[in-house]
Amino acid sequence: MKRHQFTILLMTVLFHFSILSSCKNANEKKNANINNANNLKPNKNIEVISTGMNFEMTNKIKSGWTTFEYINKSNETHFFILEKLPVGIGIEKYQKEFLSPFKKAYNYFIAGDIETGNKQFEDLPAWSSKMEICGGVALTSPKKTSKTTLFLEPGTYIMECYVRMPNGMPHIFYGMIKEFTVSNLNNGNKEPFADEEISISSQSGITFKDSLTEGNYTFSVDFKDQKIYEHMLGHDINLVKIENEKQLDLLNNWVNLSDYTAFKTPAPEGLTFLGGVEDIFGDKKGYFNVTLKKGRYVLISEIPNAVERKMFKRFKVTSN
Repeated sequence: MKRHQFTILLMTVLFHFSILSSCKNANEKKNANINNANNLKPNKNIEVISTGMNFEMTNKIKSGWTTFEYINKSNETHFFILEKLPVGIGIEKYQKEFLSPFKKAYNYFIAGDIETGNKQFEDLPAWSSKMEICGGVALTSPKKTSKTTLFLEPGTYIMECYVRMPNGMPHIFYGMIKEFTVSNLNNGNKEPFADEEISISSQSGITFKDSLTEGNYTFSVDFKDQKIYEHMLGHDINLVKIENEKQLDLLNNWVNLSDYTAFKTPAPEGLTFLGGVEDIFGDKKGYFNVTLKKGRYVLISEIPNAVERKMFKRFKVTSN
């Protein structure tokens, strides 16, 4: 996966952190076995469970195409984004050197003192510029399950949720962070087959159909490009079921991360978040699976002024 520099990105959103560890093969024979996916049995879905402000998941998985099945048993809307850090940076160092300045900064942001908050980032470690965002499972409502498939390279990862508490502090500060390792061993999984394709671009916005019929779908999300917006993050795809058209403005305001009064739980009533794919960089694809029932839906990105930027798409699901 292509590396990207996120020093500026990480200046504002206290939440995007992860850990990269790089493993080398012991010998040529081991390399040959690892690269021969035909000799490996595919992994099953990787379950990630939230029962509160937590992520429960195995500590080590194989590399390659990986389907995360996120089971949100909690009473709050959550998601998780995946990141890698430079080799040798673990969760303890991350929390001490990186998370601490962000927590201090966010206290100022909530109080409305953006200037002083930004000064806290002067204490960020040099290694933060090498952090890499690697996608993730998008917003998922309480008692819902989302499935997202991503290609993961070997390394040490962190998953985190930065949806905000009613007091404005992100969930990551309350325990919604998990470290896990992706090994050099390939899981043998093939790239998913998509029933429908969603295209997202900073230039043309989100492109998709106007209607579908009820059923189970695997969607591919083609990131035609990626950019950093005012909130210092990129664009993503969230699938939301809405009760009526008037709720689009409510949704647009709630996902505006540059507004420190927004993105708080509980999420607005009448909006059901059904997953999607978090930020991916480097002209890559992610996939998500969902069963759609009759109703009104919106695909939207967590960026400021998503509607004005065409970073949304309404569509209907009709009966068979």
